[in-house]
Amino acid sequence: MKAVLFAAVPEEVGTLADTTHFTGIGRENATRAMVQFMEQHRGEPLHILNIGTVGSHDKPVGTLLRIKEIISAGEPFNEQRMLTAPLPFECPGLEEAVLYSSDCFVSPNVFTPQYLESIKKKADCFDMESAALFTVAQCYGVPYSSIKIVSDNLDVTIDVWRERVVELSKRLVAFVEGLKSEANHFEP
Repeated sequence: MKAVLFAAVPEEVGTLADTTHFTGIGRENATRAMVQFMEQHRGEPLHILNIGTVGSHDKPVGTLLRIKEIISAGEPFNEQRMLTAPLPFECPGLEEAVLYSSDCFVSPNVFTPQYLESIKKKADCFDMESAALFTVAQCYGVPYSSIKIVSDNLDVTIDVWRERVVELSKRLVAFVEGLKSEANHFEP
């Protein structure tokens, strides 16, 4: 089985950019990119590995997470729980997390305090593409996993994120490169 890397934007994956497929930011872009990829690779034995950054209300910046479940904002894309597949290789030391996938930045500037508190009770971290990627992979019968790094605590602007992501991507890349060296069936 071939593990295929997906991320929203190149800044998130640094030196892995040449071996990563990019979706763009948001659910619509992620859906479009994933459907196009899956149609081109229909029937191949794949495992989608989504990597990149997430915001978190309680995890320190720089924490690496294995996403175990995805909660979709608004109307769910499907009726079943979005439980990610086990990683196709050993991955010790990762914290497991529940991810809330929205189509906008999760921050006090976007959501009311009441709504923000309600989603903080359900999820550990937040992004804008995972629900779409998971759903498309599931529709094609392809396992989906996700490893993310915390970039912020819902308290920064996109400009601050851009400054941080350069250093954070180095840590994420080092982790993924370590997986590649330990897993002989991991092919980018």
